[in-house]
Amino acid sequence: MTNRPKPRKRHSIPAASRLIQAAEALFAERGIDAVSMREIAAAAQCGDTNAVTYYFGSKDGLLAAIFAARAEQMDGTRGEMLDRLEGQGRLDDPMALLGILFLPQLRLIDDRGRHPYAAFMLHFATQYWSLTPALLAQTRERAPNLLRLMGHLTALAGHVHPDIARNRILLCNMMLQCVLVRWDHGALEDRSVPLEAHVRDVMMTARANLLAPSGKGEGVPASVGDWFNSPD
Repeated sequence: MTNRPKPRKRHSIPAASRLIQAAEALFAERGIDAVSMREIAAAAQCGDTNAVTYYFGSKDGLLAAIFAARAEQMDGTRGEMLDRLEGQGRLDDPMALLGILFLPQLRLIDDRGRHPYAAFMLHFATQYWSLTPALLAQTRERAPNLLRLMGHLTALAGHVHPDIARNRILLCNMMLQCVLVRWDHGALEDRSVPLEAHVRDVMMTARANLLAPSGKGEGVPASVGDWFNSPD
């Protein structure tokens, strides 16, 4: 009697999507550099250990795909919110625009109620983030409303250098993601204030960050030496 090979398990979710989900979860939990492409393929139940290379070309390609997939997932909601603001003549309202940036991310939760996208983005933004032509092209195709939103937020910070404006928006987003990750991993006794209150506080802080005046020439120290040399 011959041993017949077991038939491959059929999945309702395409392999590329499973790889994105598995990679996001592993990167969120352990960090990007600590996870191998073979581990991702195994977690996604792909028989081919080179599946990441096959579908995305490289780990960098996979990172861009995770970002683009989640941006696309939120883009419909962001488009509806932007259209409503435009109809109300409020496209210069910083709190409303930050709400469009922040609030759709609260829906990206796993089966434990955690926010793996937020944890992934903290690793991605601090170690790998660069708006390369390839990533920009993916975002333009799959999440045009994110770019539309970024344009309005950048205009609100038009009083500072464009590089500083982009960094302010990135930092605003990271403030929210830090709150979500701390909430996911914090002890229950540290949850005396509901998550909604933390989100509202981050929005207020982010608005102040976005609209803050430029520190150039205003006696703002940028080193210990500057601090000691500043006037009393």
